[in-house]
Amino acid sequence: TNADIKIDNFLKSIFKENTPNFGWVSEETNDNKSRLKSEYFWCLDPIDGTRSYINGKPEYTISLALIKKNKPVMGLILNPETQELFFAMKDKGAYCNEKKINVSQNKDIFSSKYGISSSEIKIIQKYECFNKDNIIKMGSIAYKIALVAKGEMDIAISFTKKNDWDLAASDLILKEAG
Repeated sequence: TNADIKIDNFLKSIFKENTPNFGWVSEETNDNKSRLKSEYFWCLDPIDGTRSYINGKPEYTISLALIKKNKPVMGLILNPETQELFFAMKDKGAYCNEKKINVSQNKDIFSSKYGISSSEIKIIQKYECFNKDNIIKMGSIAYKIALVAKGEMDIAISFTKKNDWDLAASDLILKEAG
């Protein structure tokens, strides 16, 4: 969408000015391989959950990670609609709106809450171990994983291919949330 491109251009210009030696990779930018030549690089998905954004559903995010030697060291996920800002730095914990977050301790698969996209829901509905009442349909994989980190969901499921910009920020946030 135009919003994806505007967010991408805006953040890329800010980071290029303030961190000129860092590489860049984004869903909306042609890969110039600068990420391969730098110790650090920014990894952005300007709108994760674009279909949700287009359809006016409050489940899309801006997902940004700072990568050092191919490992996320900072992750940030913003849901502009819910005004949730998830943030983590390596070995510093995970936060939502400056409040420390932790994953749920639920170990029971039958009572677990599952986040999955609408397009993939038919795949898990054929399995009896999934309580159909506990399935939450949601588009953004980054947001689903952030909600697992926050303890509001137990499991985020996706059966489709994901890219670094889809997972880098949420991976660190989830790890830092336990």
